[in-house]
Amino acid sequence: MTTIPHFQRDHLPDSTQASLNFPDSTWFRSQASFYSFPSPAEVRALNPLDRSGVARYEDVGLVVKYGPSVSIAEAICLWVVRKVLQNQVPVPEVYGWKRDGRDVFIYMQLVPGPTLLESWPSLSYEDRLSVCNDLRQMITQLRTIGTDQTPLLIGSVTGGYPLDYVVQGEPSLRSFPSPMEFHDWLSWLWRRKIEDPQTVPDLWRPLLPDDANVVFTHGDLHRRNIIITSTSPVRVAALLDWEQSGWYPDYWEYCKAMFTASDAEDWRGNGWIDMILTPNTGALEAFDFITGAIGAW
Repeated sequence: MTTIPHFQRDHLPDSTQASLNFPDSTWFRSQASFYSFPSPAEVRALNPLDRSGVARYEDVGLVVKYGPSVSIAEAICLWVVRKVLQNQVPVPEVYGWKRDGRDVFIYMQLVPGPTLLESWPSLSYEDRLSVCNDLRQMITQLRTIGTDQTPLLIGSVTGGYPLDYVVQGEPSLRSFPSPMEFHDWLSWLWRRKIEDPQTVPDLWRPLLPDDANVVFTHGDLHRRNIIITSTSPVRVAALLDWEQSGWYPDYWEYCKAMFTASDAEDWRGNGWIDMILTPNTGALEAFDFITGAIGAW
């Protein structure tokens, strides 16, 4: 009998904690006796002109992602994926977080290697295939993650509202108990400024499948968020930037991957994304219209 990898929501790290370390992480088993985390002030001092960013400490293999838009939910996502799937989906190991004023600082493993974006032009066809096969398997594994929550809410890993940039800041944003309620909200969203929204037919609403499965989703498969090995055969070394991840309808990953690339890019225009994710042209048409209508470009 196949065991479905899952986690219990009440066993998640406590997102209300202003500071939390993971003492069983590699950092605390190997580095903590020699180095302490750089303080928020020390991190900010590396980029004094930027309110947010990524600070790299290559000598100790540490990255600090920080800023007012950084969410503790991203740290918890990294923890969940690594805890539940082990090495099946490679992600940076999270060491801890700190909240300082409005800013969140996530301390995590520095994964060396080039991004897929910078390496793509020089990759052979075989290496491109290798990367796409890796990504397809990883997304398949990611979607096996389950939880004890019933029903499975469309939203963040902690059960809060969706953190996807496409819908961030939109009115009446909340976690949704079903794809149908999520789709009805998206339909209302682009029509809401009309005096009587219900009188305007929504030709795109039927293209959003209410029977879609709700699955764990990365939400930003841009090539800059994919670290690869530097030697052939090229493999995926890590998936980065999980700030938008959570539970979404199964077509969402495909629409978001297409959203982050232009038709002129080889990545999208020559069908590489379609090798990784099952295309849903109807949902993509609706997604493209709605994101354009609400100004999410």
